[in-house]
Amino acid sequence: MCNAASYFMCVLLFLNLSRELQAQVDELPRIAPEKAELNLVTRVTPVYPPLAKAVGIRAVVHLDILIDETGAVRDVKVISGHPMVASSAMEAIKQWKYKPFEIDGKPTTVRTDVNMLIPATATHEDILKEQNFQREFWENERQGKAAYEEKRFEEAEAKLAIARAAAEERGDSKWLELTGVITLQGHIAMAEGQLDKAKDFYTDSLALHLKHQRPSEAEVASAQQDLGILFMQRHEAEKAEPLFSASVETYLARIDDTPVKEAQASYGRHLAVGYFALSQIARAGGRDADMRECCQKAITFAQAWSKTPEKDTIIDTCSSGLK
Repeated sequence: MCNAASYFMCVLLFLNLSRELQAQVDELPRIAPEKAELNLVTRVTPVYPPLAKAVGIRAVVHLDILIDETGAVRDVKVISGHPMVASSAMEAIKQWKYKPFEIDGKPTTVRTDVNMLIPATATHEDILKEQNFQREFWENERQGKAAYEEKRFEEAEAKLAIARAAAEERGDSKWLELTGVITLQGHIAMAEGQLDKAKDFYTDSLALHLKHQRPSEAEVASAQQDLGILFMQRHEAEKAEPLFSASVETYLARIDDTPVKEAQASYGRHLAVGYFALSQIARAGGRDADMRECCQKAITFAQAWSKTPEKDTIIDTCSSGLK
């Protein structure tokens, strides 16, 4: 055991031992991957992690492995590969079994490297497309969002156009990423007063959500409110009202079903906005009873959940209407 006086010496001994062990590993015979494949007896397919599957990750994991004299895999190192699937590749390859490798007639410990596709059904073409998507989409989406928040709209539009093209190239597997970009494009068009352009973006986003989700999903309700707000801006209340009505119905069902406070707060804010919009539509149409009912609900949800600038507007406007 190392005491304080000999601590430095212990560290040196440890480092020297580590170097010696690494040198021994480095000196092991290396078998070419295609030749090692000929000795493979048992292959275990890697599990496709649910989160990686959900977001459509397809990747090659490059591994360096040590195979002992019995043919068992004893050491695995990841050389490269997407972090969401690398651990799955490691767990699978540890269960592989090889026919022992012999040198001069004696079973020998060897090293080789393996490229593992995840999912196993993926092709190298799939992998290349996914790598291109990862490279093109996320950085441009991030920069586009940041530029939008800083009101640098021209730059935001350029970055989001690149991200959108990358998502569209991957088809339906990237529909969720695509809807996020299209919605941001709609927000930019709204901020620039280009209402017709914004309508096209929001309509496309809602259509994509409805293609891939049930109408009662919260993401669908959010897309409905985006389009509803657009129609309010265009003074098309008859088109806005059914969208807000559907969205509040969804959020009412969702807010009681989720124990997650952040989700409840989001649904509560959406309910405040939705009921406020419905109250103003009812007021414009001379439906005082509907206006009062929606205003009461808007105030309730705004007071309970809203911490954003619209809270005061909702409460002040609705309180005035209820007098």
